[in-house]
Amino acid sequence: MSLLCLTIPLLVVALTLFSGCSRQTEDRTEDGRTIVTLWTSWSGIERKGIDAVIEDFNASQDRIFVRALNVTDPQTKIMLATAGGNPPDVAIIGNQLIAAYAENNALIPLDELCRQNGIRAEQYLDTFWDAATYKDHIWALPLTCSVTALHYNKRIFGEAGLDPEEPPKTLEELERINNLIAKRRPDHSIECIGHLPLEPGWWRPEWSNWFGHGSFEGDDKMLFDGPAWQQTAAWLASYHQRFGQDELIKLRSGFGRFSSPQNPFFTGKVAMVLQGVWMNNFIESYADPNFEYGVAPFPASESANRPYYAIADVDLAIIPAGVEHREEAFALIHYLSSRPALEKLALAHGKMTSLRKVSPDFKDRHPHPYLQTFLDIAASGHARTRPQLAHFNSYLADASEAVNSITYGLVSPEQALLQLQAKQQKELDAKLRRWRRVEETYQELWNKESSSSSASTSSSASPSPHE
Repeated sequence: MSLLCLTIPLLVVALTLFSGCSRQTEDRTEDGRTIVTLWTSWSGIERKGIDAVIEDFNASQDRIFVRALNVTDPQTKIMLATAGGNPPDVAIIGNQLIAAYAENNALIPLDELCRQNGIRAEQYLDTFWDAATYKDHIWALPLTCSVTALHYNKRIFGEAGLDPEEPPKTLEELERINNLIAKRRPDHSIECIGHLPLEPGWWRPEWSNWFGHGSFEGDDKMLFDGPAWQQTAAWLASYHQRFGQDELIKLRSGFGRFSSPQNPFFTGKVAMVLQGVWMNNFIESYADPNFEYGVAPFPASESANRPYYAIADVDLAIIPAGVEHREEAFALIHYLSSRPALEKLALAHGKMTSLRKVSPDFKDRHPHPYLQTFLDIAASGHARTRPQLAHFNSYLADASEAVNSITYGLVSPEQALLQLQAKQQKELDAKLRRWRRVEETYQELWNKESSSSSASTSSSASPSPHE
């Protein structure tokens, strides 16, 4: 099945790369099992976790054998492999890629396969299920997940005369604490800062949510010129106004690598950061054994219509378009999303499951001391995934650059937002025009795919139930 929106040069590259390859260099094991390939970008402890779950799956039945491969830059490589007619049977991707994959017709819709196997939306937390759906179709099954929260250094709070058990309740209170905690050296350089929106900076385009609204509305409107972003830009600009452009740049240039003992949160250069549930893994691995931290919802501005906000991220299991072993591929992702397998993976990753219900002893087995805080945030209705945009990479790059420039004072908030809105609206409009040209054709294809799935039997690898 061709990817109609690939550019000609990209399609040529794809076909050149894959034209000499058969769909599977090896289709079956010596004992007759169908080989299913799984692509993931996980490495380290995350790779060990998925390997353990795959080993369990392979041992649980004698029909399918899964081989997992590490792939860097999965977005590009899965697109290319699918265009070349040699996709993996299953891939695990981030939720921000679903829109681009679906609009490139690079995925198999899972609606009918989910129906046959009793997989329902109500089994999952809303925000994680929503991340797996797009254009009224189901494209993936949610796996492990995370939500963000405020992480704060209890020692620094105590030294500043603050109650280490009382994190800020509003963004304005957080900034008052920021001013109280900040320390300067005799040369006026910053020794410690309470909070910096650019650390770690992975979610720069989403800061407006803490002021009441995101960057996108409906299907056709970017909101970088809206009131939430105007308030966000004023807040970002206050950093160079309070602390100085040069001093901020020097401070951040001295930050060590995230996954190291020189992480600025571990060394005390930054006292409060926005981070996900996985952060405890890095604290256990790299921070001083006496490092004390607290976790709480990252508070919203007093002007927002919410007490706090959190960014939700989820790992999604997809079946690329054109796979030969569709039934076997779905058997695998059904198993991965079952409660026992998913809890085992979540425990190995130090993350949460996307399921609404967990086993009674899951929290006792989980290593995170603040797991309940994250579970409460995930179920609160105040945690949402990043917007489903087919041009997500452009959105991320452009908005991140604007946030950097406003924070450092390299451009005025008004100018930055004006340019950002114009550029992003133009890209969105172009994507919408292209989508309207292919929408009818794609919907027909997706409906046909779902109908063809109805002829298959339900997964025979006997996955454990979700409930």
